[in-house]
Amino acid sequence: MRKEQEIMMENNITTVDETHQELDEVSLLTAITVFVLSTSPEVTTIPCLQKRCIDKFKATLEIKDPMVQIKTYQLLHSIFQYPNPAVSYPYIYSLASCIMEKLQEIDKRKPENTADLQIFQEGIKVLETLVTVAEEHHRSQLVACLLPILISFLLDENALGSATSIMRSLHDFVLQNLMQIGPQYSSVFKSLVASSPALKARLEAAIKGSQESVKVKIPTSKYTKSPGKNSSIQLKTSFI
Repeated sequence: MRKEQEIMMENNITTVDETHQELDEVSLLTAITVFVLSTSPEVTTIPCLQKRCIDKFKATLEIKDPMVQIKTYQLLHSIFQYPNPAVSYPYIYSLASCIMEKLQEIDKRKPENTADLQIFQEGIKVLETLVTVAEEHHRSQLVACLLPILISFLLDENALGSATSIMRSLHDFVLQNLMQIGPQYSSVFKSLVASSPALKARLEAAIKGSQESVKVKIPTSKYTKSPGKNSSIQLKTSFI
């Protein structure tokens, strides 16, 4: 009995320690972010200090805890949007590839719960921010890296019917993002789908499968009724 109590106490202590560690990581990153966003760039861009902050974010991206991952993406999203490139660009250059790799890992194992879904969504928001703030000559490359990741999560009309609520939510989220990104970067989009028939087929199948069940607002899309099928709506995008 005493041994069982000791084991229970050890487990409880471990759980408390892990919880404290998670809170410590989030609290530290939050403090770093407040420091970066509110302190003079003359201070935050000191090389040794900036490197230590970036390294901390890089290390935290490797922590498996969902709460830590979600918060890390949210805080990086704020830093990446900072208007002074001297402050934001070193974080972007150092961490963009890490974020891309993390999202590709999610692609391999597929989200299984709401935490996985939110991690992916927050990561995508960060990458989309990268696209908007990146220098012009890097933008097309970022879009070309982002699009295959998004398209890999799309479901066709057959898979939609049996998909879990998590995968269906992810499908809807990704499709809406693609419909927004496509018209903005149509030349990159067209080049990508032209060079990869598999990606093009997957995207077209996903759009077809979502016509009846998902109402996606696309300003640049054209809706035409099929002859003899008044209830059927075909979605044609100008960027495919």
